Amino acid sequence: MGDKFDYLKDETVTKEVRYISFMGNLQRYDFAFMQHEENPKKQVVIYLQKNRFALLGKDDLYKKGEIEHIFHETQMEADEIREFLEGIL
Repeated sequence: MGDKFDYLKDETVTKEVRYISFMGNLQRYDFAFMQHEENPKKQVVIYLQKNRFALLGKDDLYKKGEIEHIFHETQMEADEIREFLEGIL
């Protein structure tokens, strides 16, 4: 059976993944972080509890409603996540 798709990119890379879990005032949060190769100012941020991810840099943290939307959290929870990510990104 031949390939029916023309691949635009197919490469295997070894990535360092940083896992951080912390207890906020509202709940526990578990994240994984990977550096983005094409934009070193951003990281792939994976919110493990909700299976959500985003490509984020510090400049993205304070866009109105961005963290709430990406991670499907309330404003209070998003504020905790924002404060945490500010020290990581």
